[in-house]
Amino acid sequence: MSREHGLLEVVELPEDGRVRVRLCGEFDLSGTPAVTERLRSLREHRQPVLLDLDELEFIDMSGLRALRAAADDAAGDGLTFVVTRGSPALRRLLALVEGSSK
Repeated sequence: MSREHGLLEVVELPEDGRVRVRLCGEFDLSGTPAVTERLRSLREHRQPVLLDLDELEFIDMSGLRALRAAADDAAGDGLTFVVTRGSPALRRLLALVEGSSK
């Protein structure tokens, strides 16, 4: 399944008993509702998820909050929710957020 929202592409692929959800491009406020809804639907169907963030070119705080909420929801439901290491853009944002919380 593939959808475009602005410059964000969401690609779903079945893989080894789980669903790989790959986010490509720019994940900002405009893409948050679609990603949130898709991850919620997978959680409701009790699907293990591998969230592949390696091809993100940009992510803002709304995208980061949506990913954190999805991970927290999956953990609360006892579901597998694995996230890849992520793109350099994602790692930069995480370093900034971590640095500001110290």
